[in-house]
Amino acid sequence: MSSKYPTAMSCMEAFDQLTACYSVGGQFRSYYRYGEFNSCQKQQSKLKFCMFHGKDPIKVQQWHKEQIEFNNTHRGSADDIWKER
Repeated sequence: MSSKYPTAMSCMEAFDQLTACYSVGGQFRSYYRYGEFNSCQKQQSKLKFCMFHGKDPIKVQQWHKEQIEFNNTHRGSADDIWKER
């Protein structure tokens, strides 16, 4: 695997991201931007992955690679957020 992807993952950071997603502010931000509440699936899957595979540098690099590829193909532009509903 290439060295351009991180080999370590912090489970505490993943937990913090999950709790921030479930917080009132995180849900308000999601509702304001996208018109719906966030189910926090992405953060849940990151925490679960970290708990089971966070110490394996090869799997962590593969996970980061897949996340970057997914974000590049599925992320819209910032203007998509503000289209009139």
